[in-house]
Amino acid sequence: MLNRYLTFYKPSIQFVVFCAILSMSWLIGGSLIEMLNTRLTGLTSEQISDLKDISATLANQLKLINSLLLVVSLLLPASLFAYLAYPEPMKYLGLRLDIKKHHWLWAIALMVIAIPFTSLLEQWSQLIPAIGKSKELDDEYNKLAQSMLQGSSPVDLVMNIAAMCLLPAFIEEIFFRGCLQQLLLNWMKKTPFLAILLVAVIFSAFHGQLSGFIPRVFLGLLLGLAYHYSGSIWVTMCMHALNNFVTVLMVYLYNAKITQVDMTKLPDTNLWLGLGSGLAVGGILYLFYKDRKPFILVEVDKTIEEPLP
Repeated sequence: MLNRYLTFYKPSIQFVVFCAILSMSWLIGGSLIEMLNTRLTGLTSEQISDLKDISATLANQLKLINSLLLVVSLLLPASLFAYLAYPEPMKYLGLRLDIKKHHWLWAIALMVIAIPFTSLLEQWSQLIPAIGKSKELDDEYNKLAQSMLQGSSPVDLVMNIAAMCLLPAFIEEIFFRGCLQQLLLNWMKKTPFLAILLVAVIFSAFHGQLSGFIPRVFLGLLLGLAYHYSGSIWVTMCMHALNNFVTVLMVYLYNAKITQVDMTKLPDTNLWLGLGSGLAVGGILYLFYKDRKPFILVEVDKTIEEPLP
């Protein structure tokens, strides 16, 4: 039986415990979402996915259900693992406030400048042939996302920012970068980039959208590198929230008839603009790398007894 903090043990043992905690959380989350769907909406998950149109009321209910699911399936296992892994769970998850001021600037610049290149990657992703039911899953994902973004009042905008920008950014960064990346970096000390890339792939796969898989891997890689270079999860939370906010704001402006730009019908990104964006991102990452803070792998001193409280 484990009687010490998890970072006292080998990374392989830590990973097994992490998977066990995650499996239990996802099992609870799956049961919870079915119960909430039935209690709040009167529909099962399958019935919701079969709907052609989702009303504003149902969309708001789904936002609440999705938020609770994120808490149970991602925030709970990450927090529990961090508590078992290290005497200071907040430190383990990278919730440090000692951040270089210009790292904030570079992080924001990364997300803004990366937009054309990300759009170009998304265009190229459309050329990937559908695999199995991936087309149906993509359509279902897009339908749900669009329905949850409907609304043209300021209240709708605030709700969407909270449910689709702030909360996902906070929870997903704690889970993927703060917990999982820390764990894999501890395991792959000689190949940190591989660990960061692997987390980016898992991050993209978690969203279950094939057409957006490659651009989301790219964004996950930017987030992972920014965390590795800045040493603070707050930086990547800001980047993640900003990325989501751009979409939420543009859809709101279109719904409110303030702009004619429809995010679902954007023209193709100019090839040279996209490639120039990619080169600019590489330049900012180089600056980040040159002025990086040494990333600290959080683990207990194995020469000292570190029993659990």
